[in-house]
Amino acid sequence: MPSKTEEYLALAQRTANGLTRYWESWTAYLTTASRLYKYRFEDQLMIYSQRPDATACADYDIWNNRMNRYVRRGSKGIALLDESSGYPRLHYVFDVSDTGVRHNSRDPDLWQYNDDLKQPVSDALTATYGISRERVSQQLADIAGKLVAD
Repeated sequence: MPSKTEEYLALAQRTANGLTRYWESWTAYLTTASRLYKYRFEDQLMIYSQRPDATACADYDIWNNRMNRYVRRGSKGIALLDESSGYPRLHYVFDVSDTGVRHNSRDPDLWQYNDDLKQPVSDALTATYGISRERVSQQLADIAGKLVAD
């Protein structure tokens, strides 16, 4: 009988193999990854495979101590694979939807791109990369091309 860690390793492999099979799978993954941009690819993949609707994830201690929120009883953690010790082991995070608020709780800052941010984002990209375009999507594509060429 495979261990829990082996089961999650297999889940990660199946998810990774299925991502590029259909463009819908890839875009669904990218939607999840865009909300979890601070996590490594491997962790984003594990979160996507277990909770594709996750918006803001953190471990138990961060929710309790730093954010002053509590993880609801019965919430199922999202298993991430940690191989820093030389062998795989599981580390769990929880989505903000798994938490409840207390007095003086902090909400996570969920960055969203809207019309008010178009010009400041474009200006910051121009200042950083020296590439300016009328549409931010084209500007990002040109910056990606420049970075690949470099």
